[in-house]
Amino acid sequence: MSIEFLLMSLVVATLPGTGVIFTLAAGVTRGVMAGILAAAGCTLGIVPHMVAATLGLAPLLHTSAVAFQQKSA
Repeated sequence: MSIEFLLMSLVVATLPGTGVIFTLAAGVTRGVMAGILAAAGCTLGIVPHMVAATLGLAPLLHTSAVAFQQKSA
């Protein structure tokens, strides 16, 4: 592995994602309960993807998306 890859991995792993930013913004502007609900909503949004990956459906879904793409002439 190169030093560039390791540095970029560190940057990506330490930066907050959109879910974290949304949860913090909701908590700061609308209170603790809104922050908790935002965190729960973000977590529930991840669950279907996690279940699909766990069941091995990710390659199947990727293949079906590729199969239905239109090819330009």
